[in-house]
Amino acid sequence: MNRQTVSNTTRSRISRESGMTLLEVLLAMVIFVVGMLALASLQGNLTRSSSDSNMRTVAANIAEETIEGMRAFEVINTTAGKKAYDDIVNKTLTVQRGGVDYNVVVDVQPYYFLADRVSVSKTAPTGVTASSFKNADITVSWNPGTKFQIDETTSTSGQLGGGKIAISSIIPSIPSLNNAKVAAEDDGALGYLPVNYTPGARPDIVAIQLAKEKFKESTTPEPIVQRKNELVETWFDVITYTSNSSSATFLRREEFAAISCECTLRAASGSGQDGRQPTVWNGAEYDEGTKVSKQFGESASNQQSQYCDVCCQDHHDTGSGPESYRPLAASFSGDHEHYSRDKGVLTKVNPGKDYIEACRLIRKDGFFRVAQDFNLQSQTAFPEDYLNDVSEVTAYSGYVTAAVQDHFAAKKPWPPHGLTFDGRDVANPTALPTNVPGLPSQPTQQLRSRGIYTDEVLAALQNNLDHCFVNYKSNSPVPTPDDKLCFVKNVSSPLEMYPFFDVQLTKLARWSTTRPFDPVDVTNQELATDNTHSRGVAFLAGSKVGGSVAHSIIEAGNVGLISTLPVALEPVATDSVANLYITAGGVVTPPPPVNAEVSGTIGIASGTTSQVPSVEGGGGATCTRTTNVTFTCVIDSTATAPTLTIGNYFTRVKGDVLPLIACSSNLKIDAFSQGSNDASTWTRFILPKTNTTGIIITIVQGSSCPP
Repeated sequence: MNRQTVSNTTRSRISRESGMTLLEVLLAMVIFVVGMLALASLQGNLTRSSSDSNMRTVAANIAEETIEGMRAFEVINTTAGKKAYDDIVNKTLTVQRGGVDYNVVVDVQPYYFLADRVSVSKTAPTGVTASSFKNADITVSWNPGTKFQIDETTSTSGQLGGGKIAISSIIPSIPSLNNAKVAAEDDGALGYLPVNYTPGARPDIVAIQLAKEKFKESTTPEPIVQRKNELVETWFDVITYTSNSSSATFLRREEFAAISCECTLRAASGSGQDGRQPTVWNGAEYDEGTKVSKQFGESASNQQSQYCDVCCQDHHDTGSGPESYRPLAASFSGDHEHYSRDKGVLTKVNPGKDYIEACRLIRKDGFFRVAQDFNLQSQTAFPEDYLNDVSEVTAYSGYVTAAVQDHFAAKKPWPPHGLTFDGRDVANPTALPTNVPGLPSQPTQQLRSRGIYTDEVLAALQNNLDHCFVNYKSNSPVPTPDDKLCFVKNVSSPLEMYPFFDVQLTKLARWSTTRPFDPVDVTNQELATDNTHSRGVAFLAGSKVGGSVAHSIIEAGNVGLISTLPVALEPVATDSVANLYITAGGVVTPPPPVNAEVSGTIGIASGTTSQVPSVEGGGGATCTRTTNVTFTCVIDSTATAPTLTIGNYFTRVKGDVLPLIACSSNLKIDAFSQGSNDASTWTRFILPKTNTTGIIITIVQGSSCPP
């Protein structure tokens, strides 16, 4: 090939590569247009998706507003000018938001609790008018055909598609404590929704009168029991309501639980966030305890109550006073001891070890918190038919309110001085229904037991009682003239603010007789879930002639309401005993009593007091001072918790009251009080139930007895 030929070939190739053909230009334009169309489509889809998401959010808000509107009822029955529970029915409406129409369909189904309070029915049981709760299904849909905006001046010609959402909710006929509270006035004081309430039926549910038309009652015939081996939960509610001849109105619900747990003990971390102080009553609601640095626990098992986490964590003391979970009558400081149980024997544990625990819980703002321990003050036993009559309920209710008033006003040892109640005791025997035609050959009778529990009056409650009443400790307290000081609306009696509860204990107490199986005995089965166990059922046994004393026995603290073995070795964990005399075979005369005597001397340390101490018996003991320095107590044969109270000792030095206490090397102190005068200074001892002489009691200076 010559040079000329190569040069021409190269120029031809360069000429062809120096530009684009028309076909290439057209192809590039097509690709660009397709890309722009795809981008425009993507932008439209994004805008459409955003608008659809926005409408779903608006629809959800409309559904939630509809539910909240239904929950805000004021009365149960249809009433002119008020929102009523009965008016929550099926309905259809249209709501417009942002130019879009939303169709709202409400489908309501009433439900009624059956007798077991667990099963429900869509059909009302006989005699029931108001449903227990309603299930509301709310469907919100929006109409198709709505254009959407691309920008301020441009909208699409295309249409949005339709859509819908559905939400379900339960509307209870009786609101919880917090749902019932509303802002009644601009001053921030709390009011209550006027919701109708049907009081429970006697004899299991007893209305305790607080004021002229105000009552409180436990809502279940017996506490609800859930059991997993030795781990037990017991539940009960307390309802406060107003009542007159025509209707009753719900005011407040308090939900309690007692639980037992296995925990692992931990040392304080120093973070200040180890656990909460007790949740305590202030006169209108429960104040949640703050978090502090202290010993705490962790749930040692996932096979127990879900509430054991909070029980193990919080049920630890940091000192005395309001920080304490235990009753203040006990003398202590610091955290209480914790124990494990090995073959029934309690052994003290240190951090890192497992222990057993029992807690009292109260629902606060939807969550269960650990409250001060249950504190049983008095227990009474009844035959099956007692409290069937209105007159008997009135007598028992009057006794409870008078006893509580006397207790917290006079600050005297329980039972309050001068107050007694005859629930068919040993002196008034209960006849087992024998030899009655038509009865089975082994007739039975369910015995009953009730207990009165109280909480300590701590600083917040004390302050509010002082603000709400003039001399609230008197038998006739007067509401304060300036009710702006009282943050509890419409209270007319301090009993409305004082924390006490009358609880059915029949299936929680332990039952026994003084003469087992002769002539009668009582059932005492282990606790079972849903109260399927039997306790306190008297039945014929042995000779079927004669009589026997039936005992209802329950531990006075948290353990009593879960009926398990003790979890601590403390004086506050004492038993309360109520007696009932049961006869069989027509025998109606109780056996002659065999009494015991306890006697001794009272010594006064030099320079301590010039007062002559008083002597008073309790719990079945009658005590007298035979001389200024000697005493004798006669203990009834049926007494189960006899006590001796030494009082009227105090002295002043240069105007200051010396702290004094009565001590004994023979007797165990049950409780004591150190005050500024003779009425508030006393020591109560636990007496033996056998003949005992040579008891020595000495009044010494100090806040506790020497070792």
